[in-house]
Amino acid sequence: MSAVHPVEEHTGKEEPNYLNWSYTIKSWLLTVDHKRIGMLYLVSITIFFIVGGIAAAAIRAELMTPKADLFAPDTYNRIFSAHGIVMIFFFLIPSIPATLGNFLIPLMIGAKDLAFPRLNLLSWYV
Repeated sequence: MSAVHPVEEHTGKEEPNYLNWSYTIKSWLLTVDHKRIGMLYLVSITIFFIVGGIAAAAIRAELMTPKADLFAPDTYNRIFSAHGIVMIFFFLIPSIPATLGNFLIPLMIGAKDLAFPRLNLLSWYV
């Protein structure tokens, strides 16, 4: 018995899903599929995590010596504040409810989609 999906057996093509439905940027940015919106959130929070990590590395590099070698004190304060704001408001708060709530919860409860998919996409833009 072969492990080929029944749709692939008849048509020779794989069944469309949220990853291969369409490959254009427009299809991703205007999607109403909760799985794609969850992936958009995942990519966004990963980028913000990297930005916050770079700020954290800059803070640690400044603290390696007792003198202010890399940044002026005002710049250090700005980087420190930017690190906190990015990590809390752009990574930590959206990570659990947006990514897991958009991607996993509808799959776990067996829902085909969320109640208001366009509002869900709007929340990603905001």
